[in-house]
Amino acid sequence: MKNYSLLFLFILGVLVVGTAQEEDPGHAFKKAKRALGAYNLDQNANMDKLDEAVDMMAVAITDPEMTAEADIWNIQGEIYLELANRDFTNRLKGQTGPAQYPHAPVKSFQSYKKALSLAVKNYQKKDALTGISSLIGLLNNQAVAEYQDEHNAEAFESFSMVIDAHNILTKEGEKSPLEEKQVKDAIFSAAVTGMLADKKEASLGFLNTLVESKYDNPYIFDLLYNAYVDSDKAKAVSYLETGRKLYPEDVSLLFTEINHYLREGKMDELTGKLKLAIEKEPGNKSLYLTLGNVYDNLFQKALEEKDNTTAEQYFQQALTHYQKALDLDSSYTDAIYSIGALYYNKAAVYTQELSKLADDYSKEGLKKYDTLKEKVNAEFDKALPYFKNAEQVDPNDLNTLIALKEIYARKNDLELSNEFKVRLERVQAGQENPTSYFK
Repeated sequence: MKNYSLLFLFILGVLVVGTAQEEDPGHAFKKAKRALGAYNLDQNANMDKLDEAVDMMAVAITDPEMTAEADIWNIQGEIYLELANRDFTNRLKGQTGPAQYPHAPVKSFQSYKKALSLAVKNYQKKDALTGISSLIGLLNNQAVAEYQDEHNAEAFESFSMVIDAHNILTKEGEKSPLEEKQVKDAIFSAAVTGMLADKKEASLGFLNTLVESKYDNPYIFDLLYNAYVDSDKAKAVSYLETGRKLYPEDVSLLFTEINHYLREGKMDELTGKLKLAIEKEPGNKSLYLTLGNVYDNLFQKALEEKDNTTAEQYFQQALTHYQKALDLDSSYTDAIYSIGALYYNKAAVYTQELSKLADDYSKEGLKKYDTLKEKVNAEFDKALPYFKNAEQVDPNDLNTLIALKEIYARKNDLELSNEFKVRLERVQAGQENPTSYFK
């Protein structure tokens, strides 16, 4: 039995299962042991002996009496350990293509674990524990490879085996090859891949272990927040707040917090969070756009409450941040459209007031109507160039086409209003406008 150093590399490939001719299980087991022994004596000369051992073991384990003994499982564990190490060595030598036995580490671990459960003699237990110790690095290789290939369910199982192997050794009083930090890293990896593989319950157990052990990674609080946000919002927010206190400089958690407040519609709380995010990422145009959207919402809310002074302050803040986003990227369609919509919505509110004055034919009423109408038209005129620009960038955006149709109708330009009505109906019918009108 050999002890292998802890190795963290990728092992890729598909499992090739050998076949064996009909054979007596007892004789097959003896042949498997002889083949393994020959390989261990001279690996280069007897490379194919491992494959023979695999075939013979496939026959041996068909005997229920033999599989009740620890020895057979220890031998199978050693065979697959050698296969895993052979594949790893070939990879180091530059071999390309899939490994011959990519799941050998898992099969070896399962075999050694079975042997340990059946061991009645000290040497049987010792062999199983030595094998498990030698496997941990190769199991980790397997997990990393599966994660890199986005096989998250398999990676979760493999990382879980790394943790299980470490715990077995510790429980039996044996020294694990893993340092404490490596154990926590494996638990973290299991939690991440488990969440990705929709193994929430097991992953939560790993995440809570990390919290209790004060594992230094802010992402665990992001994972815990997302794990509970749909089922227990209070608990989710609690984890998020804890994470923000422990890692106040972490941008990822800050963005998670911002998105939470956006979903909750808590606009007042958002402004400070977004300003902090902008301080950390001043070149992030989407942050300026989002802050502009927040002020835009506050502006509309103030208008509904007839608080015109506050509404105007929010309007200017929205305009300022939309413009900052546009300064960072002059072709930023969302910012272009948002400025147009800001002016348009302001005009629309004034239009509602205008309709209330329409039935007042008194001299004073007519004067108020004309004054407000000029104000409405001025806001629509400010919105128009932004919608024209947005239409140049995307001639099939429904909101832009609706706005252009309405603005030209209010300007009594029925020809252009009808043009955009046709363009709008074309998009609504599932077709596309091949070019921009303002090209």
